[in-house]
Amino acid sequence: MNNVTKALSSVTSTATKLSGPLVYNAKVAGQIAKQVYIREGMAPPTGAQIEAAKQATLKFVQSARSTNTWKNISKDQYLKAGLVAAEAYTFFLIGEIIGRRNFVGYDVKSADDHAGHH
Repeated sequence: MNNVTKALSSVTSTATKLSGPLVYNAKVAGQIAKQVYIREGMAPPTGAQIEAAKQATLKFVQSARSTNTWKNISKDQYLKAGLVAAEAYTFFLIGEIIGRRNFVGYDVKSADDHAGHH
């Protein structure tokens, strides 16, 4: 239990040391976001805007089901769509690398590494 107490004490002291800067930085970020919100004239969407977005989405889905819609798209538009898809996929891969903290695969411990712990 002594190790648990030491670890808990260490975590508590680290959290105490970080709480001041974290709270300060959160307040600064909140103030900056508030200033941007005001300066850019941002506002939550109105009910009419939400309804218009819903109708536009439904119209898009209905037109996407029609084969004539796809026949009228130019090669440039297909190329642009492919580039946007490649960009999105690249950001996904970068997120995966950051999440794994490794370029290839996950750092999974083998069963042999755990054999001495049982």
